[in-house]
This record gives sequence, C-alpha cells and structure tokens, in this order.
Amino acid sequence: MKIFSCRAGRFLQVLALLSVWMFAGTPAQARGVSGIETDYPVALSVQIDPATITDADLNEIRAAGFEFVRFGVRPPLKSVNPGLIDYPRLIKRVRNAKLDAIVTLFGGNAIWGAKPEELRAGARKESLFSDFAVGFMKAHTDDVAVWEVWNEPDHKTFLNPAMLSDFEAASSELCANMAKQKVQPNIVVGFGFANLPFVGGKVPRQLENAFVAAAKSDCLTDISIHPYRPVPETAFGDYEKLRAQLDQRQLQKTGIAISEWGYASYLPVRSQSTQASLVFREYLINAAAGIKLLNLYAWRDRGRSSFSKEDNFGIMSNAGEKKEAFSALTEFLKIARHSKKVSYDDAKGVNQLVLKRNDALLHVLWTPGSEKDVTVPVAEGKKCTRVDFFPEMRRGSCGPRAGGGFSAKASAYPVLLSISD
Repeated sequence: MKIFSCRAGRFLQVLALLSVWMFAGTPAQARGVSGIETDYPVALSVQIDPATITDADLNEIRAAGFEFVRFGVRPPLKSVNPGLIDYPRLIKRVRNAKLDAIVTLFGGNAIWGAKPEELRAGARKESLFSDFAVGFMKAHTDDVAVWEVWNEPDHKTFLNPAMLSDFEAASSELCANMAKQKVQPNIVVGFGFANLPFVGGKVPRQLENAFVAAAKSDCLTDISIHPYRPVPETAFGDYEKLRAQLDQRQLQKTGIAISEWGYASYLPVRSQSTQASLVFREYLINAAAGIKLLNLYAWRDRGRSSFSKEDNFGIMSNAGEKKEAFSALTEFLKIARHSKKVSYDDAKGVNQLVLKRNDALLHVLWTPGSEKDVTVPVAEGKKCTRVDFFPEMRRGSCGPRAGGGFSAKASAYPVLLSISD
C-alpha cells in the first residue's frame, strides 16, 4: 500500500532539492583560529596543571574573563606519563566550567615509547605517536576546541636534535593517518615552536619543512609559537616577519596562535609589579597585532621558592593568592569586553592601542620603559574617564581639556582614557 501519492512524492523531491540548494549556499565555518568567536579583542587562555587544577580554579578562571585553558596530554605509557592522569574526566570538567580546551598532544625525545618494551611488535616510534594523537583526537573531537600537535620540538628538552628526521616522518605519518581516518578538527595548530620559525635561523630546517608540508595538506590549520622575550613590544614586528614568510610559502590561510607566553616574578630579577606590567602589555601587543588566540603561562606558581624562575610564572601564587598580574589583567578585561581594535600606533616611543566599545573609544597608553607625556586629541564636548590599573584599579577624571585633547603620562604601567559623548 502506497502511503504517499505521486503528487506528494514530487513535492518531497522538490523539498529535498531545495534543502540541498540551501545547504550548498551556506558557507562552511572557516577552519583555523581566524574563526574563533570571542567576547574580547584577543581570546585569552591560561596554562593549567592537569594534576592539580581544581573545579574552583576552573570556575575562577572563567569568571576572570579567560575563555580557554591549555594543558598537555601524554600517552598511557609509564615512561612518559607516570601519573596516568584521567584526561577525559579533565576535559569534561573544563567543559562544565564553560571553558574551551586547548589540548597539546605532547611529543617527546623518543617520539613515543621511551623503552624498547613499549614498542609494539613490528611498530615504529612514528606509528606510536600517530596512533596516540589520532586516537585521542577522534575520541574527543566534540569536546576540544583547539588541538596542538607537539610542544617545542626545537627545544632539546622535548626533542633530541638527533631525531629531527624521525620528527619529519612522525609528522607526515600523523597527517596521513588523520586523512585516512577522516579526522579533521576545526582548529589544529603546530608545533608550539620555542623560537620564531622561518625568521632568524634558530629553528631547524627539518621542522620548518615538516610544518609547511602539514599546513599545505590541511593537516595543520595554524602555526603556534612561544614568543618569550624581555619586553612584549618587539613581538609586533616579529609577527609581521612571520606573516610575510608564511605568505611567501603560499600559506595565506595559516593563522598565528600564541600557545604559550608569560613572565615570571622571581627575586631579585622581577617583582610582582613588573610581572604585572609585562603580562598586561603582552595582552595589549597581541590585540594590536590582531592575534586571535593567546595562552598565558601560567595559572598558578608551581613552587614556593621566591628565587626560582620556573616556580613563579603563575598569575596566582602557589598558595592560591592573586598576584598583581591577575588583578590588572582581569580588571582590564572587564572594560575591554565586547570591544574591537580600531588602531595601533607606537610613535615617539609611546604605544597607543585604540579599542571601540559601543559608543566609547578606549585609548590604552604605555611605553616600554621611561615615562612620556602624551595628549589624546578629543573634540570639544566629549567626556573623558581615566582608568589606572596599577598598583590597583582606580577611575577618575582626565583633568581639564588642553591642547585640543586630554593629556596623560604614559609609562610601563598602561593607563586607559575612555572617550565618550
């Protein structure tokens, strides 16, 4: 017995064709970091320790304005992952806190399998890494926003320089395996370079070649770098150099993600106040450069020694106290939410980033060092509110209008002038 008449059948055919036409006319979501939706000028992440992060920490991270957290995942091999952390549970906890995850699929000196007995019969080290990475991606595709392949392979801690050819083979095998199993996450970045690739000659050519091949095959959507440096402002020019080199290699679609960058407060080198200035300016320079994703290193100090650099990269102390970097940055995020970059200028030694939020223009002023006088031109009748973030947040008047605008002293501690009707 026919349920549908011929006329009804023809109607359904037309409806199906219309649905196909409408779907085909809808542009697919762009892959890569360029497609990140964020409430802020730069989507902000912070590094967490999978072994110690608490649910209270995750909730506080989200409330502070962070939208992502980054952590590394290691294979279930005792030689490289002795704690056997429950990563699926951690990913679920991150999601419950309304955060997105940046998951770094760690490589290692032996590509994977640090002991002979860990190699499967007939398996190669490269296969072990590919099987681990693709398997983990496949299992958690819907719950991880950003995947990062490897971490600092140009640093001997994470890859023995003698194994660069093994890395090329592992990268190629990973991309082939992803294509074979039809694993194509929306954002896959690599390789978390410790040095700026393609510029300066510090990154081995084999690693650069591996990245170009992976990006051209659509295996990697973006490049991830770790631009540690004495002052943040020099990153702006380096981003331009890197962008030019990527374009020269026909990688115009490849975006730039900053998957790790921070400053430690440790004696006698850097006070908490100086750390706060540098972390704040780090965020500002990424906004100025149009970088979409920045991961700050790190959430919490990993030790209690005041003199250890590696122990003190956190914006929270090891005991859970908020450091000045936390306070200044998160207070700024409250103001900068829903704002967009208008312009950036570094003329006469003064950096000026202008953001627009609703009908207000937010002028953020600072210098890399010594204090300088600066005047922001403002039409008559406009209102100006000054916001200082150091040593704590204060709002007040910009003072009288003079010289066609409002004046301020710019220093290494950024100040904001909010101009509105």
